Amino acid sequence: MTFHDLHEIYRDKERVLDAMEKTVRPLSASQLSFRPSPGAWTVAEIVEHVSIVETAVIRLVRSLTQKAESARGTVPGPLEVTLDDGLRSGETGKIKTRAEFEPTGNVPAGESLQNLRSIQAAFVDLRPRLAAVDLSSVKFPHPALGALTLGEWCALFGVHEERHLGQIRSVAASPAFPR
Repeated sequence: MTFHDLHEIYRDKERVLDAMEKTVRPLSASQLSFRPSPGAWTVAEIVEHVSIVETAVIRLVRSLTQKAESARGTVPGPLEVTLDDGLRSGETGKIKTRAEFEPTGNVPAGESLQNLRSIQAAFVDLRPRLAAVDLSSVKFPHPALGALTLGEWCALFGVHEERHLGQIRSVAASPAFPR
C-alpha cells in the first residue's frame, strides 16, 4: 500500500483500529481464549501483542520526530510511503516476533484495546509535529523490514494492526471456534 500524505496514514490507522475493536469487543471469554492449534496465539494474545509492539513504536516515532525536528534545514517534502502489501495481508508469511513482544496471555483483551486507543491518541497528538518535518529525513532499522523512515514507521501502525486483524479473523473462522 502506498500513502501519499499523513492524512491517509492517519485515516488508515483509525479505520483498522475501529475494525479491530468491532471484531474483538463482542467476543466472549471462551472466544478470546480459544487457541486454534498448539503454539498458536489466542485472540486476546494477538491483541496483547499488537499493544506491546505499538507501545514501543509510539516511543520510537516520538524519538524519530524529535531527531527530524532537530535536523537543520529539513522541511516537509512530498510524502510517498509504500509498505509491502504482503505484510498487510500476511502473505509474507510468519514473522517471528522478538521475545519482548511476545504476549504473556495475562492481559485482558479490553485492556489491550484500551492501550491501543491511548496510543492512537498519542499518535494524533504528534500529527502537527510530524506535518512540520521531512518524514524521510531519519531512519531506524526494523528487525524484519530493514531501515524504515519516520514516515514508514508511522504507516506501520495501521499495516501491523491490519496484519493481526487478519489473524484474529482466521482464528474466529476456525471450525472449532466457540459459537
